[in-house]
Amino acid sequence: ALAEALADHRRAMWTREDLRLRGQDWTDARVASHATRSAITGPLLRVRLALPALAPQAQAAADAAYALRAADTEVDLRARRQAAIAAADTFVTAAGRHLSAR
Repeated sequence: ALAEALADHRRAMWTREDLRLRGQDWTDARVASHATRSAITGPLLRVRLALPALAPQAQAAADAAYALRAADTEVDLRARRQAAIAAADTFVTAAGRHLSAR
């Protein structure tokens, strides 16, 4: 659920920040990004409580998705998106290893 919520938020933030950086109206995209950010909270909390060994990777993945908001340019936005994808992949890989070791 966390990986799905992170992907949804990344997509929403990409749309929002792309519109903002191009000087277009991003009001609706901002509303959508608030909903997807909120959707991260529950799954992130569940991972942190139920699988504390994965908490650092989960939080890093969330933080990387949130960081799309701080992009200054389209190039920066693309780099932040790639970093968020990499952080989410790191979380998923760590979760797979952790769960298969049980």
